Amino acid sequence: MARNYRKLLFATALSAFTLAVCGQGLNSAYFLSGSFSRHEMNPAFAPERNYFSLPVIGGFGTDFVSNAGASNFIYNSKSYPGKLTTFMSGDVDRVEFLNGLKDITKLNTGISVNVFSFGFTSFGGYNTVGFRVRNNETVSLPKELFEFMKSGLVPGEYSIDDVRVRSNTYADLALGHSRMVGDRLRFGATLHILAGAEYLDMNVSHIEATTMASRWNIRMNGTVNASGEITYGRKNDGAVDLNDIKYKFPGVSGLGLAFDLGAAYDMSDIVDGLSLSASVTDFGFINWSKGKTFATDPNKTVEFDGFHDVSKTSDIEDQFNKIGEDFKSMTNLYETESGSFSGNPTATLRLGILYRLPWVDWISAGELLTYMTGYNNFESRTSVNIAPAKWFDASLNLAFSSYATNMGWVVNFHPKGFNFYIGSDGLKVKLSNNIPTEATSANIVLGMRFPLGDM
Repeated sequence: MARNYRKLLFATALSAFTLAVCGQGLNSAYFLSGSFSRHEMNPAFAPERNYFSLPVIGGFGTDFVSNAGASNFIYNSKSYPGKLTTFMSGDVDRVEFLNGLKDITKLNTGISVNVFSFGFTSFGGYNTVGFRVRNNETVSLPKELFEFMKSGLVPGEYSIDDVRVRSNTYADLALGHSRMVGDRLRFGATLHILAGAEYLDMNVSHIEATTMASRWNIRMNGTVNASGEITYGRKNDGAVDLNDIKYKFPGVSGLGLAFDLGAAYDMSDIVDGLSLSASVTDFGFINWSKGKTFATDPNKTVEFDGFHDVSKTSDIEDQFNKIGEDFKSMTNLYETESGSFSGNPTATLRLGILYRLPWVDWISAGELLTYMTGYNNFESRTSVNIAPAKWFDASLNLAFSSYATNMGWVVNFHPKGFNFYIGSDGLKVKLSNNIPTEATSANIVLGMRFPLGDM
């Protein structure tokens, strides 16, 4: 059902242009000195030993966060008992449906797979090399869009702003170095060489809609940047035939660079056990040389016969497809240029404060503030960290963010010869009939690395 939930949101937005086509860092591990991956969140942090990892098992992470539950959009069908239907069913009361939505429905997903990585001491500091495949997707849908969709053929006027869908998949080769500057300050930097595989950025800045008894009139101002080799048919007025689009994956579609910068400062000379750290990661760009740019004509009015009750079929997949067909009917896209355009990874800013208890130095408390630009998400995470043995450390933490409140945790085993870690920044999924019914978050990161040398 999670797949259907995600497909519903993407169908609502992506199908508007019919191009149906996360950081994944573990903030819970930010303060664990025994972690062999926390330099990915702050390049100033140096692992305690040299290490290497093997493909995939070196690290895998996935994120899913939304401020709405699938039950906001999927209902038990009255017309087909025992089946599911979407919010576009006539069985679903319009007022009840809209009252259950936030002003903006947001969905963010991501995945990261470690292909290989290693770290070693040399050149006056600590050096890291890593290669990952990463994906981030964001959807932002204003409440007015759903209000318009559920209006029926009742006369009225609607103004809808800021419909946004973005998808970004790329390979990332990271080269990092950190070193001490003086006795208390450690500085680090990482260069990311990026190879883009897939990119879609749909931005509808404004929709004006007038509904009448027999037809709907739509004016739309929006653009789509899409990578890849795209071919399509045309309508009589030159607009893209949304029923005749073909996509071919061209391999590498874009190249780019990104940077991480970080610092960590030991303030024990002022307050015993206190340290500060700060970083910015994934700040950069990808230039997509293979792709197309499309745009609507805001001066042209599109007439169509409205969104329909799609519950006449009991197959929910078919209902999603019919919602997409309705979006096709209200949209005219024109190719504006076939050249390059720029996109960017999701940059993240972090500020950390750690206090290690002087009388029990294996217990510490930390506060981590995080802001993710692409997700427009701010998070405050308070943690209690323990390291009762040289080969084990763990963290339990509580986070408040723009989406939800979450409990995070991580356990990290790092004896001689191997390192295994598993953790989550939050698992908050409430199910009813296998459907997530409330705001949902799911993050899990795990991996195995192989330290070299004595502890």
